[in-house]
Amino acid sequence: MKIFSDNHSFACKIVTSQQEWKVIDRCSLEPDKKSLAGNLFRTDNLFESELKSEKFWENLFLVKNAEKSQYDLIIEQVRAGEDIPDKTLCLADSGRKFHGQRNRDWVSLAGNIHLSVFLKPDKPIKQFAPGFNILTAVSVLQTIDSIDDLKGKAKIKWVNDILIDNFKVCGFLAHTLSEGNKVSGAVLGIGLNVESSPDVEPTPFVPQSSSLMKLSKNHTQAGQSFVFHRLTVNLARNYRLLLNDGYFKLLEIYRRRSIIIGRRVVIMPDPIRPEDRQDDIIEGRVVSIGDNLELFLEGREKPVTKGRLILKSD
Repeated sequence: MKIFSDNHSFACKIVTSQQEWKVIDRCSLEPDKKSLAGNLFRTDNLFESELKSEKFWENLFLVKNAEKSQYDLIIEQVRAGEDIPDKTLCLADSGRKFHGQRNRDWVSLAGNIHLSVFLKPDKPIKQFAPGFNILTAVSVLQTIDSIDDLKGKAKIKWVNDILIDNFKVCGFLAHTLSEGNKVSGAVLGIGLNVESSPDVEPTPFVPQSSSLMKLSKNHTQAGQSFVFHRLTVNLARNYRLLLNDGYFKLLEIYRRRSIIIGRRVVIMPDPIRPEDRQDDIIEGRVVSIGDNLELFLEGREKPVTKGRLILKSD
């Protein structure tokens, strides 16, 4: 795996093995890497290294402070017809203009994971739209499980939040591109609070937030480098599983680790609009999660496929 960074200290923190680094000019990169690097970095002088032990991921771009959401940059570049290398990771230590679902602001603090992933399956994948969301959720769960005193504690709040003891620690996004019956590209975005807890105004949707380091006593495992490497291992394994018809294996984990099954919930329109009626608000107890992540509520025949969820106390 080739590694590129604009900050030597940050790169050494993430890639903890003894690496040889050299300074290169961005213009010397291959065209697909040069274009992406030009969008990610604000300097033409980059640090380059290679992690030969990494056999799955091909490129890692490490940005100390991103000017814009890397998730958005990758999507914009692909839509513009510019090539991006397959199996590319983009990690920012902090940044600006990061967001979650529906462009809601995401507070990006140093020491946390702000990861964007680009994959080019170039093949048909069954149920690929929910599949990449599920792949991402399960990978984050398994990563948190690798922290000894947090094992089994992380839960999924439909559709794309990860909670520990009712504290939100992670949000994720997935965007897929298709050509005919083939999935030509997938962009994953993960914001995971690792070392820093954001000061976020409480809402009914996100009553409280925290970080892995605050919730764990093991500050080595609940650190940025350890979490990043475990996350990339889990993403690679689960991506292979999805490619090999493992959708329902991943879905079973998603269902098993859901915090909402059996709980009373309120599902609001998203976004909330002035013309929304009281009838547009759905309330009930979640019975099950369907094969495409739709929700089945007690006494309601029609499944819920969209909206923003509030957990209610029983």
